[in-house]
Amino acid sequence: MADPTGAVIPGATVRARTAATGIDRTVKSTGNGTFSITNLPAGTYHLTVTAPNFQTVDKEGVILSTADKLNAGIISLPVGAESATVTVQADKGELQIQANSGERSDLITGKQINDIALNGRNVLDLLRVIPGISGVGSFGKSGTGGLTNYNVNGTRNNQHEFTIDGSSNVDTGDNGGTQVTLNTDAIAEVKVLTSNYQAEFGKAGGGSIIATSRGGTNNIHGNLHLFHRNEGMNANTWINNNTNKPKQIYRYNTFGGQIGGPIKRDKLFFFYSNEFYRQLVPGTVAQFRTPTALERTGDFSQSKDSTGKLLTLYDPVTHQPIPGNKINPATLTAAQQDVFNNIQKILNLYPLPNVTTDPTYNSQTPLSYRKPRTEFVGRVDYQITPTERMFARYIKNLDSTTGPMNSFGLPCNGSLQIPGGCRNTQPGWNLSVNLTSTLTDHILNEATLGLSAYRSLTEGVNGNISVGKNNINLPLLFPVTADTSIPDFSFSGNGQKYPSSYFGATPWFQANTSIDAHDNLTWSKGSHTLKFGVFFQRARKDQIAWGNSNSQFSFNNCATGDGGCSAASGSPFASALLGSFKSFTQSSSRPTGYFRYSQLEFYAQDTYRVSPRLTIDYGMRFSWIPPQYDARNQIALFTPSAYNPATAVKIDASGNIIPNSGDRLDGMTYTANNTLPKGGWEDRHLMYEPRLGFSYDIFGDRKGTLRGGFGISHDREMGNLVFNTVFGNPALVTAPSISNGSIADIPSAAQNNSGVLNGIYGADASGKVPTVYSYSLGVQREIAAGFTLDVAYVGTQSRHLVTARDINTIPYGTTFTRAAQNPANFAGGVVPLVEPNLPPEYAAAGYSFSGRYAYPQNYLSPYKGYGQMEYYKFDGNTNYNSLQVSVQRRFSRGLTMGAVYTWSKTMGIASADEDFVDPFDPRKYSYRVLDYDRPHVAAINYVYDLPNFTRHFGGPHWLSYITDNFQLSGLANFMSGVPVRTSSFQPANQFNGGSQYSKVAPIYVGVDEVGNVILPKLGEPYIGTSNRLRQGAMKTWDMSLFKNFPIGESSKGRSIQLRGEFFNILNMANFTSRNYGVSYTLPSYNTTTGKYTAYSAVKNAAWNQPTGSFSPAGAGGPRVIQLAAKIYF
Repeated sequence: MADPTGAVIPGATVRARTAATGIDRTVKSTGNGTFSITNLPAGTYHLTVTAPNFQTVDKEGVILSTADKLNAGIISLPVGAESATVTVQADKGELQIQANSGERSDLITGKQINDIALNGRNVLDLLRVIPGISGVGSFGKSGTGGLTNYNVNGTRNNQHEFTIDGSSNVDTGDNGGTQVTLNTDAIAEVKVLTSNYQAEFGKAGGGSIIATSRGGTNNIHGNLHLFHRNEGMNANTWINNNTNKPKQIYRYNTFGGQIGGPIKRDKLFFFYSNEFYRQLVPGTVAQFRTPTALERTGDFSQSKDSTGKLLTLYDPVTHQPIPGNKINPATLTAAQQDVFNNIQKILNLYPLPNVTTDPTYNSQTPLSYRKPRTEFVGRVDYQITPTERMFARYIKNLDSTTGPMNSFGLPCNGSLQIPGGCRNTQPGWNLSVNLTSTLTDHILNEATLGLSAYRSLTEGVNGNISVGKNNINLPLLFPVTADTSIPDFSFSGNGQKYPSSYFGATPWFQANTSIDAHDNLTWSKGSHTLKFGVFFQRARKDQIAWGNSNSQFSFNNCATGDGGCSAASGSPFASALLGSFKSFTQSSSRPTGYFRYSQLEFYAQDTYRVSPRLTIDYGMRFSWIPPQYDARNQIALFTPSAYNPATAVKIDASGNIIPNSGDRLDGMTYTANNTLPKGGWEDRHLMYEPRLGFSYDIFGDRKGTLRGGFGISHDREMGNLVFNTVFGNPALVTAPSISNGSIADIPSAAQNNSGVLNGIYGADASGKVPTVYSYSLGVQREIAAGFTLDVAYVGTQSRHLVTARDINTIPYGTTFTRAAQNPANFAGGVVPLVEPNLPPEYAAAGYSFSGRYAYPQNYLSPYKGYGQMEYYKFDGNTNYNSLQVSVQRRFSRGLTMGAVYTWSKTMGIASADEDFVDPFDPRKYSYRVLDYDRPHVAAINYVYDLPNFTRHFGGPHWLSYITDNFQLSGLANFMSGVPVRTSSFQPANQFNGGSQYSKVAPIYVGVDEVGNVILPKLGEPYIGTSNRLRQGAMKTWDMSLFKNFPIGESSKGRSIQLRGEFFNILNMANFTSRNYGVSYTLPSYNTTTGKYTAYSAVKNAAWNQPTGSFSPAGAGGPRVIQLAAKIYF
């Protein structure tokens, strides 16, 4: 507050009130003429300022956003009688200037949420309009999830926090799922914190998404709406068009409504929303070779291979041709007949052939799946007393998905389509209760309790895939129950495409519950706004393992072939009917984990108004983030220091375990016997998170600020890492396998116990917590007509991120040494000094052996008896540097818009928690541009009220119904492609003398700047950079046209709105995966011809072809049209 000369006015009375809910707060200005009104709900406020000997000033249209620290600007009081009033309007551009904080944050307004069409009505799709956020939304349907689609300022995609009214809405398993959705008509606005925010915000290191639900006001308002889609209005996908496949069925009908208003004016308010989604979502077009009606009876007399040749069947035992290529069950033993009958029942579940156009498949089915959802939202706001206000908000989701198996991914996966399919039910709910109390004129307390939960169950529809329902009883290693899924089958041979199944994880369930409690105390003292708070979260998740306790079989044509597996010889379906499998495995159990954690954080911060032009916010947050643990003490980890080679098993020259030679589980440690800490790794106890920010009014006109800050945040690693240590516990689960056997003999067959144990997990015991250092420096400036410009440098450094590596691999160069050679592979059983006929490329590289005759990996690996291990370390690091530019016009009439651009680079050694790095020198061999790096990201969003021509030119009223009240809105997004990881499938022992390839490209397959293949040198990996090959850039244009028909007085807000919404209106293909294949030929010597084969590489010819002329592995969605109608009242 200042007088006309600019002198400050202490002791002025400032009153803030909003007509919407009657909130009315009064404070006094401080000695330096400033004031602070804290913990106000978002809304539009009217400020009244009075002081003795000065006229009263009313400032209208002050818009306060969620979690905002709004500077109301300089309020100049004219000298005069207090009874005289001067009314001014808030400057719309000034309202967008963040003059009271150095944080990097942005706002998604209610107008954007309501008037920009969102594919799936998921507000997370609007994260694309925030600078520093990159990623591709995939919201073609309504449902939970979506957080992992985005990366915030170079952090990983599972490092975000997402709250609704202060209640966390994040799955504590993958840290990326959401427990509920909140439809766009029930959201008031969303604040997104991206970097160096204040100490009051924590729990996650990669940004915080703060959604605020709508509440009731003093006027009754609401709407009824209907949204509709149909495949007839949509384009076909690029993949379908390129392979002559038809459109899948796509039906989408969403209907519902909202209503809110007063129960008692200025005192008690309600809001209710109900939304119903009836969705038939397109999947893929399945094309497979399924058993014919004759083949299901054992008759293969008409069966052909992919070249059109008739098949010839041979008896698996005698290897003699089967007469007429017809299996006669009467010639089988009783046990074999029982197998035949059971397999026949399973094959009868497969779809019958329906096409004859391609010899590689005979069944084509466009797949879609049903996903009905219902969402309930209820909220009550209560002004208990003038100094106490509370609200309670409840969200309930009822989700169900029913459809083909591969609609789900895991746990009901595979390409086999069983009639009825699978069903997933996933109810979820979220509750938030908030109490705000004004304790004194300067002290205010806010307490929030949040509860969030969901349950998920996936199983066959009406037991259609259970052994009990289908009366299937095959002989297995371990007993099964009636609700166990039918065995999983895979087939191969004859050059044809066969369906496979994965039912082993069904029935599958998980249940996730989290409880949050916050308390924040705000104390306004002079030029300081002090804030103190505490946050506590308790989370639990019960989840059953995937597993294959139902058993898994693979069949090929060789068992019923001529012995040489020749073309047109044998059939995998015949092999199955006769019970002759290539491989069989079954796990003994599927453990259930009971995962828990508690997390405590507290903070103190101060926003210090140093002068009218300079504000500093500083604070410290303290975080205790102990590891997640299993309540039943089922965690098991391999610990290298616990491994004793003297007591471990021994390995023979073929790589098999020598029976009774030692402890198969040597080096395994367990929480059950206290050889591991409770959570698998150590608790890091209390950690410090300093925060500092500033905002400086450059010219003193409240129209431009210099802003910056620094902050440290910690982040919990995803729970799935701990889940793996239970589900892979070898003391709980065994999974023996049998090769090339007969189903009838499985119970008595010799199990393959000589193989090494795979799927073993280990972890660094230090348990360091992922840490993010964020910092920024930028300028904000109001430029003209309500537009503001924001230009900033933003950077992050992430440390102690989780990485994975195989610690049981062989060091580079090992198989090129004499000590690693198997004497049995050389004449006289003696290893020579130099390998006979050594290809010259190895000699030129300084090696005496090619690795071709070395012992197998299991013999040379450091930890005998184990195969590949997934060992977690907390040594991941990333660095992100960016220029971020934003132009916004938010609170003005007629046109609101925003344009953002980010130029950035993200480097590091691993892109995700389970991303494998080089086990020997990650910094040297794994440091690269990360998989989610997109150098250029731009987005434009707009909502434009088109001019009312009839009203403007004074035309007849009836004509306005045709020409006036149109609205145009849209969202366009442009992004660079992400880096491509190429790979090689040649034997590593002959490539680098080790046992694995680093998962970074192009270390083993490289290209130069113009795309020519670089031959990796033999031995130590070639060090390249992964930014030379990228997937295609992403370009999407979404656009909408609305026509509004006002009902009565426009000020009442009653209208009918018709909407045409066009997603990807230009039907851009947006290829998500491109073919960068490379064929390598390793140097070798042919003892028969006496000739050498040179070391060479051939690049896929498609590299030099224009986009679209090759066959990409994936493309974005096609154009989708949605029609809608809304009635506002």
